[in-house]
Amino acid sequence: MSSPAKPTTKTTHPLPLSSTLHDLALLRASDVDFAALLPQDFSPATSAPASDAAVEDSVQRSIEFSRAARAALKLLHTGAVEKEGARVDLVREQLEDVVEGLDGRAD
Repeated sequence: MSSPAKPTTKTTHPLPLSSTLHDLALLRASDVDFAALLPQDFSPATSAPASDAAVEDSVQRSIEFSRAARAALKLLHTGAVEKEGARVDLVREQLEDVVEGLDGRAD
């Protein structure tokens, strides 16, 4: 028998369909009126058509956001945040020792 291969990063999904559907079901069950969150003067039927420049700007901001989100998720899974946090804690402890030493000399 051969063991199944571990999924590669290309086959794993950051937002699995089951989790997404579960989140959508929770939103639906929460009885939140999302229309109430829109501005009062918003009406899709009467709003002016968006210019090509506005649409392009919106698309570019969306692309930048998705890149930043992917980079944040990648950073989260590398353990770099924990390593840097440990380094900050070490430096903080060393600085506290220095302050304690200076306070001891002042007395």
